Amino acid sequence: MDTNVNISLSEVNQRRILPILNRVLKRNKITLHDKLHEQLTQFILSNLPSDTIIDESDRNLFFSISQLIQTDAAIEIMGKPDGLLKSKKRSNFDIRHKETIRLFLREYFELFFPTLAEKRNFDSAQFLDKELIALFGDSELIDQHKIADSLIMIEINLDQLKEYLMIHWEVQGTKQKIFDERMFHIFCGIYYQFRRKVFPIAMFIDPHQWRKLVPDTFSMNVMNYPIIKEFSYQIIKLKKYNAQEFEKMAPKNPLTWGYLPLTHYPKQDKPLIKAKAVNGIIKTTSNEKQKAILYSLIDTSLPLTKEEHHQYISFIEKDAQYKEVKMFDTVEEYILEKGREEGREEGREEKLYDIISKFIKSGM
Repeated sequence: MDTNVNISLSEVNQRRILPILNRVLKRNKITLHDKLHEQLTQFILSNLPSDTIIDESDRNLFFSISQLIQTDAAIEIMGKPDGLLKSKKRSNFDIRHKETIRLFLREYFELFFPTLAEKRNFDSAQFLDKELIALFGDSELIDQHKIADSLIMIEINLDQLKEYLMIHWEVQGTKQKIFDERMFHIFCGIYYQFRRKVFPIAMFIDPHQWRKLVPDTFSMNVMNYPIIKEFSYQIIKLKKYNAQEFEKMAPKNPLTWGYLPLTHYPKQDKPLIKAKAVNGIIKTTSNEKQKAILYSLIDTSLPLTKEEHHQYISFIEKDAQYKEVKMFDTVEEYILEKGREEGREEGREEKLYDIISKFIKSGM
């Protein structure tokens, strides 16, 4: 009897996810023949909690399935479609930034919003990313950026009164049209749902020096009748910071060094910037996982050519102040070699902090 119930539940769950899986595949422009489609369906079912699939909303299932098809196992089933691999690479970069904001929320506000940092109880922070996704589902406006957005509820002391503030934070890799309108759209959804003050932040990490700024306000009028006078949000454009000046902002803050590679400096200084950044996180971060996350962020933000890598090695080998950086370089080479042995490079960031921890404990 129990077996029949389980079989029936499995069939119902499969029927429940099939139309949503097909929408996800269509959104990613992936076509699969029947055998691969069935294998992918079973993979999705095996990775979702079977007892909650029926009651889960379409929006949450769409998000969960979108995440699952970007895993190595799913990509292997589908035959490694190029577009999805590129999407996965972008998503991994976004996830590094999200991990950074989770681990360094206090340091983030101390670096960019020091007066607000003094008013916040960072121990009270709650990350509500799933709630943010549930607000907008798989709409075209939000779907491209859902990985990069975070919603954080945190206690703040304003005018000697404690209240909760909603922080909408996102990392943005490209300059886009009507971005101000999109930020207003998300703001409205958050405020409607939670009825709390919202503090929106967009951090741009693109490598360009903007000639035309992205507007940080949004307004709306009908003839001479104002509808929205001015919605404002905070823009952090890392490339607008001069690297030397950025170093001086908060030299004891590890995020200063984590974000240094995304600031502005001459191209020929890339090897030196990487040496400074890695050296900075070693000296300002005591937690091994935090070091590894920031190192992974630096490594991805600042890819070096073969020649630049040789210059980087020269810096850390010849200058005594960079001697500790050799450890991280050794870890990176170890991970790359293991990846070559296994025939792939995926997963190096997930293992990085564990390997660094072993190197640190062994005393190198």
